[in-house]
Amino acid sequence: MKVGFVGTGIMGTPMALNILKRGHQVAAYNRTPEKTAPLRDAGATVATSLLDLSDVDVLMTVIADGRAEQSVIFDSGLIDRLSTRSIHVSCTTLGVDHARQLTTEHNKRGRIFVTAPVLGRAVDMAAEGKLFVIAAGPANGLERCAPLFEAVGQRTFVFGENPVSAVAAKLAINFLIVSSIESMSEAFALTSQYGVRRADFYEFFTNTLFATPIHKAYGKLIERDTFVPANFVVSLGLKDVKMALDASERVNLAMPIANVARDHLIQALAQGYADHDWSVIGRVVANALVPPKK
Repeated sequence: MKVGFVGTGIMGTPMALNILKRGHQVAAYNRTPEKTAPLRDAGATVATSLLDLSDVDVLMTVIADGRAEQSVIFDSGLIDRLSTRSIHVSCTTLGVDHARQLTTEHNKRGRIFVTAPVLGRAVDMAAEGKLFVIAAGPANGLERCAPLFEAVGQRTFVFGENPVSAVAAKLAINFLIVSSIESMSEAFALTSQYGVRRADFYEFFTNTLFATPIHKAYGKLIERDTFVPANFVVSLGLKDVKMALDASERVNLAMPIANVARDHLIQALAQGYADHDWSVIGRVVANALVPPKK
């Protein structure tokens, strides 16, 4: 299969490498050409223009956000140049409006659009092809893309034929992660005020009712008060929380926990933690403690 791959950052590069390893042809593009070097060295073709990717079987985009995705697809003219046999697979975490717009515009041109955001850490899960793929789109498109999903992930979860559904699922799972970070941050802050050692509390909750990967991984960062290098930086976390809130407002759904998390991420930026992991919420909450009156 001939795959055009846009976005060779921390997540995109290992994904594209795993697709290459499965014997597919990959033509890679990045606004910063130097970032395509690992793929070039592994045998991929480096595209000098987005329009060089107009005749691929599948166009995969793994970029920062919906605005960047719009620039790639619309501003470049690729929306009109992409072959009608091509499937556009967006692995970007999009907002619901961006997903709807892409769905509409591809449909107008008789082309298949699939959303397939991924879940998992880039440093190990992406490198090992162990991501979870969250997919939605026309059944024939999902079937054609299955070999690519198998190359990058350990399991694909399908959420129907409407591409917006996978976007909603990804925003919801990211909300569950940040709400876990928020609740652990508050729990650590509470127990620390009553003489409970952070290490002891972490050992307690991760070995009883909360022995989950999220609680163990992010809880350890909060317990150690160590948030660099980041797995998911504050700015990206804030972006996703804002998109979840935007999606909720469109269906008149209140998400009070998401509002609290958003405010704490904004405070993290204000306190100079832009390059920290979003679990730095733990430090933001601790910094807000007011010593009790004696």
